[in-house]
Amino acid sequence: MDSNDQLIEAQAALGTTTRRVGDLCRSLRSADVPIPGSDWTVREATVHLAFMADVYGEIALGTPGPIAGFDVATVAQRNAERIADIPESDPGKLADLLAQATNHFLEATAGRPAGETVDYVEFSNMRVELAQLAGILLGEFLLHGYDIATALGAPWPIMASEALLVLGGYSPVLGAVTNPETAKGHTGRYEVGLRGGPRFVVRFSDGEYGLESPDSGPVDCTITADPVAFLMVATGRLSRWAAIALGLLAAGGDRPELAVGFTDLFLYP
Repeated sequence: MDSNDQLIEAQAALGTTTRRVGDLCRSLRSADVPIPGSDWTVREATVHLAFMADVYGEIALGTPGPIAGFDVATVAQRNAERIADIPESDPGKLADLLAQATNHFLEATAGRPAGETVDYVEFSNMRVELAQLAGILLGEFLLHGYDIATALGAPWPIMASEALLVLGGYSPVLGAVTNPETAKGHTGRYEVGLRGGPRFVVRFSDGEYGLESPDSGPVDCTITADPVAFLMVATGRLSRWAAIALGLLAAGGDRPELAVGFTDLFLYP
């Protein structure tokens, strides 16, 4: 799939996922439903998605994202401040707010080349392609949509094709979310193969991260993964041991034991 197809598919998936989240909101009398394992309620998760879609629309239009850092504390503070700025709590109005914000992003990216790059954050020279930006935003909607659905006891299927779009979006920013504690001094080369999708090589050299093309040299560990399971494990929503037991993650190579700690080398903000 070329990048233009990736952008088109991510845009379509964003529209569909926004409607799914909106339907969950509209089913509620109150959005103050706590999300298991989170400090957020459904209201706060929905507001977060709305401002993320709006911010990403502005990024697509050329305004670097107001992101001071990717560490967990900085992201948590930014999220709390922005959630506090939007006091809306009516479920139906929240759904409308979400739809408006997503439309802003879709309009900002409509008809543009998927490979066009934009400044992603203010504090670095990191640039991402529009297809990747859409994939990152789709990840927000799929994952927080899953959280909301879990809170409501509702099903939330994620398709492998959607997960692949998200993981493709993440690829240029992985270096910014390495875990300084677990990556410190670490050396290892990992080939990750996503079922039905691409292969890529992640290299750590004395704690320094690098992303390389497949067949770029020998690796220590190979990881074969179902893309949905990989996404869920990487973001702390599925136990790696459950994924392994279900046959959704498998390891090989000279040092297969490295696979167990691979996702710990990154901090999902």
